[in-house]
Amino acid sequence: MVGVIFLFNLPSLIILFEYYRENKDTKVVIKPNELIISKKGKTKEYTISEVETSVYHLGKYYQNRIDNASRWKMMNSDLGYWDLKFKNGDRYFLTNLVIDFLHEEPIVENTKYRFRMFQTIKESDTKEAVELKRIQEKNLTEKFVEKYQDKTEHELQEILSNQKKYQPEAVKAAKIVLQNNNAV
Repeated sequence: MVGVIFLFNLPSLIILFEYYRENKDTKVVIKPNELIISKKGKTKEYTISEVETSVYHLGKYYQNRIDNASRWKMMNSDLGYWDLKFKNGDRYFLTNLVIDFLHEEPIVENTKYRFRMFQTIKESDTKEAVELKRIQEKNLTEKFVEKYQDKTEHELQEILSNQKKYQPEAVKAAKIVLQNNNAV
């Protein structure tokens, strides 16, 4: 059983070891419009405008944000690295052991994405990265506003007079629809 568990986790262990080897002497400080990167005792400061290319290399699971294909999360899905190249030729592979960028908005505008099953660091990767368009989800109030557009004034007043029976977002939506109807 131990052998099966070890084999099942081997890709994740290999990737973790590779990430550790790449970034064991690396520190990153992010300030507004500035990146400070220390690697092997040498510190360099860059402005965001000095970034030539920025590519997040993520597990295949995160491609669901683009195509909504319902991929299953794997043990190594939360591993990834940031390929950051500056206009002066400096290039860094910053893993998420150094900086957590998986669930945040991109640090650099126009960051592109690459998705792979095993996100090992590839310095000579020639495959084109893609842009990730995040779809802005409607909040619950906006959904209720859409739903309540066809309700009569009497039905909307009923929601307002029985507020305890409805979600706060539904009550807020009823007020918005009533105000919009009265404004017309």
